[in-house]
Amino acid sequence: MMKTITRLHKAMMVLEYFTSHSWVWNNDNVAMLIAQLSPEDKKVFNFDVRQLHWAEYMESYCMGTKKYVLNEELSGLPAARKHLNKLRNIRYSFNTILVVLIWRVFIARSQMARNIWYFVVSLCFKFLSYFRASSTMR
Repeated sequence: MMKTITRLHKAMMVLEYFTSHSWVWNNDNVAMLIAQLSPEDKKVFNFDVRQLHWAEYMESYCMGTKKYVLNEELSGLPAARKHLNKLRNIRYSFNTILVVLIWRVFIARSQMARNIWYFVVSLCFKFLSYFRASSTMR
């Protein structure tokens, strides 16, 4: 436990300066420079951040921080991703079951709500049977 706390404290001390101060950034000069570049120069000096895929960039950034700043191993990453996917599926299942129960207990007391419920359930069964039929066609 002390090893984990020491590692966490070291990471907090490294990031303290950046997390406790604020800066205001503007990119007017960069936008002006990009607008004045020729198409060949835009290919050679590709520094337009609007073209970044931010999700991929942030994942690489976090992996680099984990590996090079915190000096942690990346070997446990696939197991952690698998665990997160399992937790996400459990959350989605729980939320779906909760919505269905709330619908059945509180809302489905009227005939119109009951008709809507039967319509939605029949659509789900038709959807599932379509996928079962289409998967056997291959």
